[in-house]
Amino acid sequence: MAELSWFNQIHREWQALKVHDAALDIEQFYRHVVSAYKSGFAPLESIATTANALLLSSISGAPYLGRKLLMQIGIDKHPALRVTYALSLFAGTGGDSDPELANRILVDVLKDENAQDKLKGLSAAALGDSARLGRGEALDVELAKARYEMAFGFGHREAAQTLAL
Repeated sequence: MAELSWFNQIHREWQALKVHDAALDIEQFYRHVVSAYKSGFAPLESIATTANALLLSSISGAPYLGRKLLMQIGIDKHPALRVTYALSLFAGTGGDSDPELANRILVDVLKDENAQDKLKGLSAAALGDSARLGRGEALDVELAKARYEMAFGFGHREAAQTLAL
């Protein structure tokens, strides 16, 4: 019964995070997520999703805890964690901005044979944005086009729209 209660608590906290409920004890939620991971209850893909939700949350302290969660679990454990971390580096959510490092991480994800096509597509599209905008690298429209085409090849449909623009 204690496990069900614990699961229900995390579920309620997750629902509060999704709606940016300022009454959520974000520190307690963070501790619950870490405990769930350590007990084998939360897979790495769920940790990446939770970290992303924290990074994007308007709740005070949530972005910092999202970055902290990634660092504590270890970004090298799964491609989804690396992509989430790289995207936070572009925006500077939860910590410092470092677009050069973000680009290097995403290039590594593209080379990772264990990364799912969905993650590779997102990585290629973000790298296309970097080349198009000169974000962390020299502006290069041809490279941007090639990366958007690569992203589309991995099933990232939005890349085709960006390529068309």
